[in-house]
Amino acid sequence: MKSWIIRKDEKAVSPVIATILMVAITVVLAAVLYVMVTGLLAGPGASKPNITFGQPEAVTNGFEFEVAGASQTKAAANYRVAFSANGTTVGTAQTLAASMTFGAYTITWTDLGGEGDLTGGDTLRATRAGGLPTQTDFVVSLLWSDGSSVGSRDYST
Repeated sequence: MKSWIIRKDEKAVSPVIATILMVAITVVLAAVLYVMVTGLLAGPGASKPNITFGQPEAVTNGFEFEVAGASQTKAAANYRVAFSANGTTVGTAQTLAASMTFGAYTITWTDLGGEGDLTGGDTLRATRAGGLPTQTDFVVSLLWSDGSSVGSRDYST
């Protein structure tokens, strides 16, 4: 049987280089772990979509506009609707639903696909019994669950 002899004058890596390599590997692993964890902490529904609207059109006793597009498909429960007339907020923001009341005004959401998500083709209609007052500027704002705006549409009578 052959015996292995280890020579004492041979070294694989100097202690300084070994320390530098260990620190570098630790930093890279920490960075990878950080990126993985921060992606998980955001959770589902955390990234807000951008919503675009078509031009508003006059309808009986109000106006309506179509959702032209949504960058992401998200459930209606993630959205809130705010309504203002001449720069004054009417009522408080409400969760997007088939029908929402803001004082004397009613906003109805028509879910084109019926899936419960806000998607292109859906419509929002603002009406008031007896019609809208003249010389009034209206704004329907769509807010994300954190309160930030994801889109709005204005209409003037």
